[in-house]
Amino acid sequence: MTHILLYWNHICVLHRQEKAFLQELAGRLRREGIELEVRFFGLGYPEHMSEYLARPDAVFPDLIVSADLEVFEDRAIFSKLEPELYPAADWVPLRESPALDAVRRGDKLLPAAAIPLVYYTREPEVCAQMRLPDWAGLAFGGINNSAVKTVVKTVWEKWGREAASDLLDRSLVTDMPIGAFQAVRQEQARTALVPSLYALRADGQNAFLRTPQEGPVLIPSYLCARTSAPEWAARRVAEGILCRELCDFYVTNGDLILFPACTQLRSGQEGERFCCPSAAWLDALARDDFYGLYREKFPAAIDPVQKIKEHPLV
Repeated sequence: MTHILLYWNHICVLHRQEKAFLQELAGRLRREGIELEVRFFGLGYPEHMSEYLARPDAVFPDLIVSADLEVFEDRAIFSKLEPELYPAADWVPLRESPALDAVRRGDKLLPAAAIPLVYYTREPEVCAQMRLPDWAGLAFGGINNSAVKTVVKTVWEKWGREAASDLLDRSLVTDMPIGAFQAVRQEQARTALVPSLYALRADGQNAFLRTPQEGPVLIPSYLCARTSAPEWAARRVAEGILCRELCDFYVTNGDLILFPACTQLRSGQEGERFCCPSAAWLDALARDDFYGLYREKFPAAIDPVQKIKEHPLV
């Protein structure tokens, strides 16, 4: 029996169904000689995956599926993983699209899905005229997950560090994306940048879904595999995860953009333009520069590496 350890930090609002799917997949793989063990991270668990992997005593898995993007974007974390990763970006056939072009990150990260952030608004006419960095009073959320970080990085790359800083100063930033959605519902804000799953609740009379000028902001997720596992087994698990059943589920229940070619279903947010930090820009971003700005704006925000320095393991 070949043992595969999978770390999973994915779509929190759909996690109950994700967990059931993985349990069923583990049963199927066992009949093929693969023992799949899954460890979960994120909302409802003690740590985000990036926090755990930053620890000096972290045990690395064989496979990762994560929407906690600091796993891949924080060089202090990813540099420990990268030398041992298979070139797995083509292990599953992918559907070519502008969204896929926006999220490609080299040959070691396999794009799985993306959460599209769009406007949930009471002022649709303003959304049509407003560039992302020019908003005053925009609500968005997810300080300690990837959502706010991705908005900051997107604005920083396209319009500069000062524009990202100014946007944060003028915005209502909530702990979680649903908090930004609720801010508009409770009339604490006029417009929120939120996952389309929330914005689809707009009634078209008092609240509206609108696409940003620049296109939806994408929060992508990736699969990667370490050479600690036999390639045949790692490939089989990757194929088992990114199958039509799970991909269809994500589109139908989460309005996610799925990159594997196995699904014929499409998010309502598919289009020609998307916002997402580029691989080249992320490679050049100094982590101290990013977290210097981020923790200046959000002193309680978690920097996984700094957390270890402040609370060293005994």
